[in-house]
Amino acid sequence: MGSYTIWFTASDAFADLLFPGFSTIQTRAKYFITVPRIIRDYMELDARTQRRTSLRDYLESQENEVARVLVERHRSTESGIIGAEMVDTEQGVARKPSSVYWNGLRQFGIVNTEKSLAEFSREINQAQSASRNSGHEDDDSDAMSHRSVVHLDTFQSGWMEDLSIYLSESEARFLIDKLTHTPAIRNSVVSQFLIHGLAPELAEDTATSLTFPEVVAWAKGRTEVSPQCRHTLELAHEFSGAIYGAHIRFNALIARNSGNDELVAEREELFSEWLEEIRDRNLFSASSVDDWLQAATAGGARINLNSREFLRQWHEAIFQNQPVSSLDKLVESRARKNKGRRSVLLKNLGEAPHWQGMDSLSYRWPTARTILRDVVQGAEC
Repeated sequence: MGSYTIWFTASDAFADLLFPGFSTIQTRAKYFITVPRIIRDYMELDARTQRRTSLRDYLESQENEVARVLVERHRSTESGIIGAEMVDTEQGVARKPSSVYWNGLRQFGIVNTEKSLAEFSREINQAQSASRNSGHEDDDSDAMSHRSVVHLDTFQSGWMEDLSIYLSESEARFLIDKLTHTPAIRNSVVSQFLIHGLAPELAEDTATSLTFPEVVAWAKGRTEVSPQCRHTLELAHEFSGAIYGAHIRFNALIARNSGNDELVAEREELFSEWLEEIRDRNLFSASSVDDWLQAATAGGARINLNSREFLRQWHEAIFQNQPVSSLDKLVESRARKNKGRRSVLLKNLGEAPHWQGMDSLSYRWPTARTILRDVVQGAEC
């Protein structure tokens, strides 16, 4: 994300509305299947095995095995295999799929809990221990409870023997069902595209590189997409365009502090182009900030006071055509509040300081696009 992010909480609020359950570090849809399978397998282990290992340790071991099997199956022909570079080391998978996908598993109703992964793991172990102590280890009601906690397309053993990064038709249709029938996410982008049969068009090879602005423009004319979804997309796109100018000014300040006159000139030209674009798009109207904040917080998210204050100050400065020097003071003040002595504005980053922060916001769309492609291709098997 970069070392400096002016928009952080508002950006996340929009992302949570547009792409709930997704994150920028997710890679492939298959992990929405492998993680609950591992949890289900653990819950059906015999009491002796469960006494020897916790769910947390079992997840770690099996996720390492998933990485090994997927690497052996696909070699270097497929991207997005988590831990591919670590399978031959003693450390194993560094960032476990269970932690990366946990929020999505809850949001999509695949794992029936509101707890964190750590809390859920403790709860499962405590429940299993209580069952053993009560003398009902083999009670069929316990087996049924496994299925009420973890939902899957099928409950089959030996699933890892034929494991691949691709979704089977059964797995893909299971995910489609979850994404289209979970009420809390019904107005999200991926859910709406799946509900109205628009996903295959976005999964075509010619469309897989669509940027977020291109998707917003594409969805704008799709009246079958819910008005709420289209409205949030449009306001999120507006917000991204409006706050981009602050990041241009921030990078101009960095270039100036580093004594790179050529880069300063490039940033100034970029800012002039941005000013022209926002005027053409009329991004800074009198009600813009209220519109952005109201849309971003529609799902119950809270945006901290510092972020709100900066957004209003930035809006007012642009709306009133304040000089660039005033804009720079505003951005510099926000950067120092945000990072203090760690701000890159206090450092000389050399002859060619890299761009700090995002060029524009995509709100997790690249991840959702990949997951959507996997699901559509699996369903067409």
